[in-house]
Amino acid sequence: MIHHAVTKPSEDDYADFTDVQKQGWDPPTPITPQQRSVWESNLAEVVVTNPCDCGHCPSIGMRPVLRVDDENRDDAGGLGDYVERIILDATVDGYMLLLFVDDDSPSYLELAPADDEIYTEFPPPEAIKY
Repeated sequence: MIHHAVTKPSEDDYADFTDVQKQGWDPPTPITPQQRSVWESNLAEVVVTNPCDCGHCPSIGMRPVLRVDDENRDDAGGLGDYVERIILDATVDGYMLLLFVDDDSPSYLELAPADDEIYTEFPPPEAIKY
């Protein structure tokens, strides 16, 4: 299940949604201190396995050290063998940052430009707005 949504459907459309669809449109759940702690500890166990080659961004795919060669483990922000995916987002002037966390392990850090500008590196932490 992917948990994230920005826009909201009309009340009539929402009434026809299945429970799974409704869950996907519900407001984001706040991150708990326990989740943050688990994700931070798991970050030490991932390696970069898939740098984006689009030429416009520095996005990177990651896999846990123990699953580096596991082709079923998604490291490109697409489909994979995760049970739960949480997408954290932040903004910086000119682009958006998305961190994909699959089963409590970071799997993809995407810098998505809002225009045709080319970005070669991630912003400094102080420039990120949550």
